[in-house]
This record gives sequence, C-alpha cells and structure tokens, in this order.
Amino acid sequence: MQKKALFYFLKITLFYVIFFAFWRSLFLLFNSPVEPIPTEERLLSFWYGLRMDFAVCGYALLITLLITGIEFIQRRASIGKAGIIFNKIWIGLLTIICLSNIIVYQYWKSLINYRALTYLKDASEILSSLNILQSIVLILILVVAVIGFPLIFTRLIRSFPFSAEGRTKSLWLVLLAISPVVIMIRGGLQKLPINESLIVYSPNRFLNHAAINPVWHLVNDIRTAGLTSKNPFQFTDDATAKNTVSQLLAKSVKLTPQLFTTTRPNIIILILESHTADLISEMGGENVSPGINQLIQNGFLFSSVYSSGTRTDQGIVSILSGWPATPYHSIMRSSEKEIQLPSLPKLFAASGYETTFLYGGASNFSNLNVYCIDQRFQTIIDERNLNPVYPRGQWGVADEYVLTEQLKLTDRLQQPFFSTVMTLSNHEPFDVPGPVRFPGNDIPDRFRNSAAYTDACLTDFFTKAKTHPWYSNTLFIVAADHGHHLPKNRSDSYPFSKKIPLLFFGDVLKPEFKGMTNSTIGGHHDLPATLLPQLNLSSDSFTWSKNLLDSNTASFGYFQIEAVVGWVEKNAWFSYSFDEKRYIGESDSLSSVKRDSMMFRANSFLQVLYRDYKSK
Repeated sequence: MQKKALFYFLKITLFYVIFFAFWRSLFLLFNSPVEPIPTEERLLSFWYGLRMDFAVCGYALLITLLITGIEFIQRRASIGKAGIIFNKIWIGLLTIICLSNIIVYQYWKSLINYRALTYLKDASEILSSLNILQSIVLILILVVAVIGFPLIFTRLIRSFPFSAEGRTKSLWLVLLAISPVVIMIRGGLQKLPINESLIVYSPNRFLNHAAINPVWHLVNDIRTAGLTSKNPFQFTDDATAKNTVSQLLAKSVKLTPQLFTTTRPNIIILILESHTADLISEMGGENVSPGINQLIQNGFLFSSVYSSGTRTDQGIVSILSGWPATPYHSIMRSSEKEIQLPSLPKLFAASGYETTFLYGGASNFSNLNVYCIDQRFQTIIDERNLNPVYPRGQWGVADEYVLTEQLKLTDRLQQPFFSTVMTLSNHEPFDVPGPVRFPGNDIPDRFRNSAAYTDACLTDFFTKAKTHPWYSNTLFIVAADHGHHLPKNRSDSYPFSKKIPLLFFGDVLKPEFKGMTNSTIGGHHDLPATLLPQLNLSSDSFTWSKNLLDSNTASFGYFQIEAVVGWVEKNAWFSYSFDEKRYIGESDSLSSVKRDSMMFRANSFLQVLYRDYKSK
C-alpha cells in the first residue's frame, strides 16, 4: 500500500517534469536567437532548469497532499479525486502561463512578468502584434494544450491507492511526505532557498531564460513587484540615496546657449514608434532613414540619449512628463498616480497654448486616453475620429495618413500651439502599405522596411509643412518612444538597443546651431528640463529631468527591464540583473572600482525613483 502511494506521487512529479520540458522545448524552438547555439548548450537548460521545475512541482504536490490528508480525516469514500481535479485546473493555468511566456519573450525579450499581467485588459491590442497565421497557431496550441494535458494527467494518474484497512498508515504517509516536498519547494537543503541565480549557467542570457521556470519567475516577479509598501530596491538608507540623486539631477544657475529665435514658438512633438539609432546612419546605424538624416544635418541632435523603458506607454510619459521608466509598473496605467505628474501639455495649456494629441491607433490602450485628458490635452484624436477609408494595419491607421491629418489639424489651431503626434507603423507585425523598400521576409528586414516607410512619411510631412504659414514659427521635436533590439538583434539588456534620436528642428532654430550635436548622456525624460529654460519657463516641477544643454549637468543614462538595471556614463556602461544577482554585461576594460561607483549611483537612482512611484 505504502509503495503504491509513493509511486502515485512520483508519477505526479514525473508528469510535471515532462510538462515543463515540453514547454522549454517550444521556448527554445520559437525564440531561438539568430546566432547559432550548440545543441549541447541548449540541452543543458533542461538540466539546470530541473531544480526550479521540481520547486514548482513541489507546490502542486504540497496542495495535493493537503487535499488528500483532509479527505482521509473526513473519511471520504473516494480518496484522491479532489486532488486530481485540483491538478487538472492547475495544469490548465500553467499551460496558459507557459504559452504566454513564449509569446511575451518573442516581443519583449523578457520572461512573463507582473507588467505583462497589467496588459491583460488590453488583450485585443496585444494580439494586434500577431498576424492571422500566428493567431490561428496560437489558438490551436492553446486549445490542444489546455484540453490535452489534463486528459493525459487523468490517464496516467488514477485515484489515490487507498484501502480501508490502511487508512491510518496512509494518512501518516501523506503527512510524512510533506517534509521532502517542502525541501523540493525550497530547491534543496542549501542555506538560501531557490532563486534564479542558482539556475543561471551560461553567459548567454537566452539560455539562462530558457532554464528558468516561467511560472516560478512570474510568481516571484509579482511578489517582488512592490505590491506592498516595501521597496524591493532598497539598497542604502534613504537620506544617502536621496543625496546621491540630488547631485545627479542638480540644476545649476549657469546660462545655457539659447538655441531658438523666439521664446514662444509653436511646438510639434513627433514620437516615432521603435525608431532606434541603429536605423539612422547619422547616429552610427544603418542607412534606413535618409529623411531623418536630412533633419539631423539641418537640426540640433542630442546624440547620446537612451530610452529608459521598452514600451510605448513608458516612452510617452518620459517625453511629456519627464518620468523615467519604473520596474514592474507603468505609471500611465495608474490614474491615481499619473494625474500627479507634471507634463509639457499641462504647462503649455496653462501658458495659453492650444494643446492636441493625435494617434492613429486606439487611445484607450494602456490608459492613454485618461493620461491625455489629465495632462490637459484639449483635443485628442485617435483612429475612431479618422477617415474610415484610410488603410489600417494591425495597430491602426498607417503613418502617412496620420501625418496628413496632423497637417490638417495644425491648420485649424490658434497659435501658439503645442501638438503631439505619434506614429505606429513600425510595430510588429510591421505591416505597411506602399512599395517595398527593404525586400526580405525575415523579421529584421520587415522591421527595416516599416522603419523606412515611416521615414518616407516624415519626409513627405516636412515637405508639405514648409508650405504652411505656421511653419516658420514652429519648433519640431523628433524622438523615438523607445529603442529596439532589431534590426541587429541586439540584447535588450545592453544600452546599444536603447539609443534613440532626440532632435530639435525648424526655422526657429538659430542658423549657428543647425547641424550641431550635443553629446551629453541622458534619456528622453530629460526633454522637459532641456526645452523649458529655452522658453523662459520653469522646469522645477520635472524633478527627474535634467538639462542636457547645461555643461555642468551630470552625464549619465539609466534604463531598466523589470529586475535589470542599466547605467551609462562616458566610455563606460553595465547591466545588472537583480534576479540573477550578477552583471550580465559591461563595457570593455571597466575596472571594478569604477563599476562599483557606477553601481552605487544606479542603485540610489532606482531606490529613490521607486520610492517616489510608490508614494504617489
């Protein structure tokens, strides 16, 4: 009897081990990077991941044991049925998580996390990144897996092998089994319980992600996402951290060069979807964006700007509110927090400007419409307001028609005006109208082609804008919402994928500054503190933004991807994973002394930023 009971629980364990191995195989298959990885290195992810798979299995076993023990105590006639029902439901949930992890990693290059869950209410928008074939395959896999795995489980694991004569012995067996199961959950008898740093085995981060169990990672991410008042990024006392950040963001009284011919220009901000510096030859990238190259040659470029986040909602708040991206959370998605932010439209509306926001997609995505209203955009236009005959991609109206509408909108505005327009065509699945500019069906070439399309739309926009009477008194600000790992398949944890354009352009730019470059390292959240002093307006409310034109400004860049923090200074950078408890990338010849100094600044920045987020 005892042997049968032991074999019963061993079969459950074996099922979960095979279950997670199946999903790890699909993860390796669908998300494999371009560079070749030896088969033996891939196989090692199964071995190193086994420990965490056992830990997740341990939770299922523990609940099954407790349910079975309760059935014994209640002297149920049929022992084990409730445990089987629980496991079938649990397996269905795990299937959804594992499949979602594969999809999330395809586009975010990170494992499924707390932030991904916050996008569930926008599921239709998320699915816009998939083409029809991908959507069909996804649904088929989901249906087959959700139905198939529970059926396989019930075929392999029958009811608990119980006999009335052995009730007491069986109950003791169940209770005694709890101890080894708890050891499974904590990953062994070592001093510290299991964590991702115990699973990491390769310098290749993709392989480490393949080894990490996505269910364990998601639960741990939710636990550490600051859902309580505790700051998960508390590294030193608050006073020391705040003092360090104050020095980093200190505003000097030094006069900065005045770039513009007027202090009250019209302003149009063009936020470009995913337009990384790797697409712009004038910034050291590929020659995909000849139009932007022309703008740079006749504009004022901030050449060392990095996006702090990886999502559009993070980029919008950075550009308009001067707020760096926070780990785990999007401040735009919290109406209670975003309304407390300062913003350029709020400030310009108070200064007598007419304010507008134009986007070719759905403005209810990521709470965007609420943010726009709270930040005093007086006119908000999205795809619902645009001509229904305009060609639409998965995400909305194509860029050329959106920019045409921007010209029409601007003609109706009372000067001075502050107008923001956001492109969307350079987003997965990169479906754009018009001629093919970069032939090829692989993902990098599709990305190049859609970026080139947006660039051509911009060129046409500026050509037409020059014929309008408001053009001569208008400052154009061109910035990307965030970087991208494409087209060079860069690591999302390295700063090269975060580098983006930030450009001032227009007739209001003084001739002596046209074609010039500012190399101070910063982020696009530094736009408000850089722009407003040029217009004799105070930037004091933008506490996380620094003036890139001030030669006394600290030159540094910050970025994050949930539990990864990146820091950039002159000729030096690093990326550190708090989950893996190690540096996952750094610049060549970076000394340990310099790295420790940079890490202290990065930790202080993150600690105070996260505390500020939680306090709102």
